[in-house]
Amino acid sequence: MNFQSTIHRVLSAVARRVVVPAYEGRFRQFERLMHEARRVQRDMLFGWIRRCRDTRFGRDHGFGEINSLDDYRRRVPIARYDYFAPYINAVARGEFSALFPPEERVERFTITTGTTGEPKLNPVTRPWLKEYRKSWDLWGGKMLLDHLPKVGTKIVQLIGSWDMGRTPGNIPISMVSALLARQQRPFVRSFYAIPNEITDIRDPVSRYYTTLRLSVAEQIGLIVLMNPGTLLRLAQLGDEHRESLIRDIHDGTLSAAFDIPTEIRAKLQSRVRRGNPARARELQQIIEKTGRLYPKDYWPLPIIACWLGGTAGYQSRYLPEYFGDSPMRDQGLVSSEGRHTIPFEDDKPQGPLAISNGFYEFVAVDEIDSTQPVALEGHELEIDRDYYIVMTTYSGYFRFNIGDIVRCRGFIGEAPLLEFRQKGDRCGDLEGEKVTEHQFLEAASDAAQQLGIRLGYVTAVPTRPGRELPCYVIVVEQGNVPGLDSAHQFLEETDRRLRASNFLYSARRREKVLGPMRLWRIADGTWRKVIQTEVERRGTGDIHYKHPGLVQDANWLEQFQPVDRVQLPAE
Repeated sequence: MNFQSTIHRVLSAVARRVVVPAYEGRFRQFERLMHEARRVQRDMLFGWIRRCRDTRFGRDHGFGEINSLDDYRRRVPIARYDYFAPYINAVARGEFSALFPPEERVERFTITTGTTGEPKLNPVTRPWLKEYRKSWDLWGGKMLLDHLPKVGTKIVQLIGSWDMGRTPGNIPISMVSALLARQQRPFVRSFYAIPNEITDIRDPVSRYYTTLRLSVAEQIGLIVLMNPGTLLRLAQLGDEHRESLIRDIHDGTLSAAFDIPTEIRAKLQSRVRRGNPARARELQQIIEKTGRLYPKDYWPLPIIACWLGGTAGYQSRYLPEYFGDSPMRDQGLVSSEGRHTIPFEDDKPQGPLAISNGFYEFVAVDEIDSTQPVALEGHELEIDRDYYIVMTTYSGYFRFNIGDIVRCRGFIGEAPLLEFRQKGDRCGDLEGEKVTEHQFLEAASDAAQQLGIRLGYVTAVPTRPGRELPCYVIVVEQGNVPGLDSAHQFLEETDRRLRASNFLYSARRREKVLGPMRLWRIADGTWRKVIQTEVERRGTGDIHYKHPGLVQDANWLEQFQPVDRVQLPAE
């Protein structure tokens, strides 16, 4: 047994005897607090208001006069990012008092990773970072408590970019995942199979290959990667480059065929230079037996932590094909502005509200456009009803509507169990049918499953094609829906399921106000090019890419040259 293995065994023993009991204690404390969620939330709110009353935002909104929740709601409107932008821009210039009390400093900014619009800055203060880390610890700790055999095994986690530039006030900007990784305790960091430097490999294929080169030889127990589509691509790429991977593992090399900067290769040299012929033989035997090199055969069913629900999580249904019966834990509603839910059970996208991260209010979806929308606290929600989430946090937001829709699935004490559904601005409304992104993706993915189709990325676009009836155009890669018969069946089944879930769509189709769906089949590999273009435009990294299931702007279709267009006959 070599020195590295001995050290890892010691650290694993410490994790089991010291770290796990500590996590259990924190979780039990959080369980108790969920039964006092209303008090915890209000204590946070009024304590923060008092501290911020002399900030520019506090003076502009009369924080010194606020003595009740009703006062707060009267003085501060529910708002989107543009309302806070002048204050945030002032902070970015170094004028911290625009949003924060004198004792608070902005350590850096994180940047949004949404799929539309320009990236936006989010201030990071010490209280915000403390609560953000605490909620991640609760989530990760509970996951390991539920899977104790995985304690002490290696972790694969892909993160965003650390250096995203600086603000006019010379304050650094990072992706929030990179910030969390840099803040990780050294003890926990010792279990990570890949170093942070991999983030700086710009070419995604080279980055994924390097990730696999360093981790395939390890016994991985946990994979943390938000987007299941990226995780599928990682598994597929490992099979595509299996011969190169085995050769590199056998020889102690990192293939020169991949675009990896020289300085990063030098930093990784100590990790790859020791060859592992025994592991290479094991991998070769897997290929001889199965004809493939998939993670389910070379890793011992690691926990997969990714999105399972919402519009980004639908591809998680394909993970077992590559990862076998690995347990899956949803990461929850996480954004650059904070962690808002903490899922505590496998295979369920809902989790309790992160009650100490901020003060949360909720507005029913059909209320959000009202001149005076009714805001509710978490304990006032109705089960199985959808709400916009509105937050007040230590990062300087007060009643910020981040545009996310959640569904209440129940309660633990006074804390609601919330499931992310979709972004609120993703809704098709050509003729009053109000088709949501979630409804479309559910219909399309269920239709594909019924037909035995393995659906990759898919997007619907409501369009008005000249003098013809308005309709929805569905864009898929040709290899996902091959053959004309398959294409017609997919359109028919998707339409049928959407009619069943949305009575307004059904009525508009029955009234012949909406025409039948159309299918644009684009060349295989097109989505990768689209994603890369979007990632380069936004500069936020491909692992954070969130594919839109519904795009309202019909001009978005102009970037494609479809292989063919499939249309159902008029009814």
